[in-house]
Amino acid sequence: MKKIYILLLLALGFTNANLYAQDEVSVGDSTALDQAKAEQYYNNGIEKFNAQDLHGALLDFDTAITIAPNFEKALFNRGSVRYQDKDFDAAIIDFTKVIELNPDSNNAYYFRGRCYQKSNEDTLALKDFKDAIRVNPKNAKAHYRIGGYYFVQANYEGAKLSFDSAIIANPEYAYAYNDRASAKRQLTDYEGAIVDYKKAIVFDSKLEFFHNNLGSVYRNTKQYDEAIAAYDKAIKLKNDYYLAYNNRGLAKFEKEDFDGAIKDYNAAIKIKSNYAYAYNNRAAVKFKLKDYKGSESDCSKAIVLKDDYAAAYLNRGIAREMLRKQDKACEDWHKAAELGLKNGKNFAQQACN
Repeated sequence: MKKIYILLLLALGFTNANLYAQDEVSVGDSTALDQAKAEQYYNNGIEKFNAQDLHGALLDFDTAITIAPNFEKALFNRGSVRYQDKDFDAAIIDFTKVIELNPDSNNAYYFRGRCYQKSNEDTLALKDFKDAIRVNPKNAKAHYRIGGYYFVQANYEGAKLSFDSAIIANPEYAYAYNDRASAKRQLTDYEGAIVDYKKAIVFDSKLEFFHNNLGSVYRNTKQYDEAIAAYDKAIKLKNDYYLAYNNRGLAKFEKEDFDGAIKDYNAAIKIKSNYAYAYNNRAAVKFKLKDYKGSESDCSKAIVLKDDYAAAYLNRGIAREMLRKQDKACEDWHKAAELGLKNGKNFAQQACN
């Protein structure tokens, strides 16, 4: 769970009211006494939040804001609680009010951006992250989120530059190293990706997907022993990590350890029985072992699970050709081509009328 940025305010003490008559002192929209009450509810909300009583904290922040509608810290923290409760629309209202009161609140921009992001309002999220950086160029998390946006848009150079900025702002930002490595991998800078994945692991060695990602870039560079070792670490950290079992199976397959590959695909399927990719990959191993019926069966299972799986249609066509089911093979290759797989078209043109 992501940490929520909470502004802490020390509890304030107040002396008893003087028995003599005194003038009323205004503070903003409320009296000094009202402000004192608002501060007390705010402090109570902080205590309840720290005790993980989110509902109680929300009620106290509500009361503080009812008494003092422009109480910036209470508005920010109520927005933070609402964000944590996934009430993103309500949180956006609070962070927007904070920004109206304080246009230089980079954290309000950042968390409103996160709310927009969670609500799939990516354009609004990107604008808020950029505003957070405008106010505070060292907001590492905002740089990181912008990098993630560019990565999803396949703008890998832009992503890399944003992750660079995140790392400059926070040189120990493990996620930024991991994601910059992924951008470098997409740009075929495999050596740079390896360096960054290793750096991510230095700063957080307990995240299994860092090791999985390192294994995959090792596999890209045909360093299969190193890849298998990285996948081993990922699986040790998360023994039901079916992705790592599948990927380790790929490395073993490419190393021609077919028995080891099948064991890994079996393990992936045992953990996630509807994992179409593992069935297709196991089919490829069975084909290598000349178990053409088994290969056909696994491809069929993959297609049942994912009916637009072009590679599974291609592979089933190859297995069916070996089983002398030429008409069925051609149907599969035509389907693979229809789904956009170039090799499907090539196979169909070469072997089918």
